[in-house]
Amino acid sequence: MESTLQNNDAQYLLAALIEIYRGNRVYLPEFDPQMERELLRDVFSAAISFARFDESRKTISEEIYKCLHEGATVKEQVELVQEQTPDVLNAKMVAAAHVLKLLDDTKIKFY
Repeated sequence: MESTLQNNDAQYLLAALIEIYRGNRVYLPEFDPQMERELLRDVFSAAISFARFDESRKTISEEIYKCLHEGATVKEQVELVQEQTPDVLNAKMVAAAHVLKLLDDTKIKFY
């Protein structure tokens, strides 16, 4: 497989975000930019409801705005981990897990 191919695995991206927000290092392939932007927007939007403090919600709201107008990447999230508060990171981690569960629930399963 060539390294120039873009990864379209939304589950991997969300699982990687969870680990990133936990402070772990993760291998990050080049993701499809549109998928990456949409999933990050969904995670940030969900994270607002999981944040405990107004300042955290404001920080996340600013990330949503930036994501919509300038774009956002998972690699940027790696850099932000060092700067953001535990409440913001926890809210985004729980939101990523929530979006992952919603994504998984939409798949039809036959047992």
